[in-house]
Amino acid sequence: MINEVRMKIKFLIIPFLLLSQASAQQEVQTLRLEDCIARAMGKNPSLQISEAKVEAAEARSAEAATALLPQLKFSGRAAELSRIDPFGLTLGPPINLSMVLFPSITENYAVRLSLQQPLFTGFKLQKNHEIAELNAHAVREEWTKDQSDLVLNVVSAYWNFYRAIKVEEVIRQSVEQMTEHLKDANNMLAQGLSTDADVMKVQVLLSDVKVKQLEARNGMRLASMALNSLIRNSLETRILPSDTPSLPKMTEGALFRKPLATLQLRALEHRPEMKSMQLRRDMKSAGVTAAQGGWYPQIFLSANYDYARPNQRIIPPKDRWDGTWDVGVNVQWNIWDWYATGHQTAQAEAALRQSEAGVAQLSDAVALDVAQQYFTAQTAMDKVDVAASGMDQAQESFRMTSEKYKNGISSNTDLLDAESALLQAKLTQTQAVVDFLLASARLKKAVGENP
Repeated sequence: MINEVRMKIKFLIIPFLLLSQASAQQEVQTLRLEDCIARAMGKNPSLQISEAKVEAAEARSAEAATALLPQLKFSGRAAELSRIDPFGLTLGPPINLSMVLFPSITENYAVRLSLQQPLFTGFKLQKNHEIAELNAHAVREEWTKDQSDLVLNVVSAYWNFYRAIKVEEVIRQSVEQMTEHLKDANNMLAQGLSTDADVMKVQVLLSDVKVKQLEARNGMRLASMALNSLIRNSLETRILPSDTPSLPKMTEGALFRKPLATLQLRALEHRPEMKSMQLRRDMKSAGVTAAQGGWYPQIFLSANYDYARPNQRIIPPKDRWDGTWDVGVNVQWNIWDWYATGHQTAQAEAALRQSEAGVAQLSDAVALDVAQQYFTAQTAMDKVDVAASGMDQAQESFRMTSEKYKNGISSNTDLLDAESALLQAKLTQTQAVVDFLLASARLKKAVGENP
């Protein structure tokens, strides 16, 4: 009995062990930034929503165009009528004529083919089509903006993940370094060259760095999940960025080296949200003309072909199929509508003024955004230079202090200070490089380029 239970337990445990082993052996996906962008662009739900909006707007534009074309319609009718007495005419002598003028035909059938072509509608149809076309272009520009936003999000997530990895790496090296320092301090304590207080100082600093290491590992995990989410991976997928920052490549032809006014003008011309707002302003302008169309007559050309049994245009009616046609021009003019058209025009003009003010407001916001990103990128570049210099100084200071400490010239406190300064310098340099990458990407987006 006991052996059977053991066997069952083994069969239950083995699959879990195999799954755990497979998970542990999961390959790490090495990703380039351009690969991440391509995957995000192909699978992002927000972008798919924007694409559907573009398709809908283009369909509305095509629909509006059909109103300018001839409309051909078919209709039919079949009816069974109640029997009535036929109407006839009877003439006495000397003519002696009796005839039925309107026989009782109880079965009625009719089909009609109608053609209608608008000739003049006060420019309403033309402007409605123009509005639909402008709206389609505006929605497409908004789709472009959504693409740019997504690219910036992927770029930010990619380099934030890179930063998290580097921060964890720097702190891990610092933990290893301070662990060696603690060993040295214990050895010196055993030789009577150090005190318990010196050892405790190292232990306290090591504990503090280990706390930072835990935070760094968690930050790396969260940054990985953020990037996985954008590229539609499972959140727990193991990934690793393969791109590394190249300062010469990043600064070559950098936008922050160009005149600010030039970048602001470029942004006003190329920012998709700016184009969209201008297109919507043009829509409002066309809407004014469309509203004014109510003042004019509406003229249509119409043609009909009737094939009926009996055909009502043939007298006397005959119980047979006959075809007739008619062609004409229809005119409809709203002479008095209690100034409804005037009120509609006033609404359209007010909407146009709002849109024009919106364009001006957005122009100011774009100019400010470009200026902010411009100076942020410049400052970020300066920080990279300063951080690199500080890194060199911290490394040299640590090297000298470490040698002095081993020779008994420098104190334990001096070495701890040098280790802390080196750790901070490494973190500052990593932060500065990534901040510059992100600032450059945001500046590109601000002027209407892909980040």
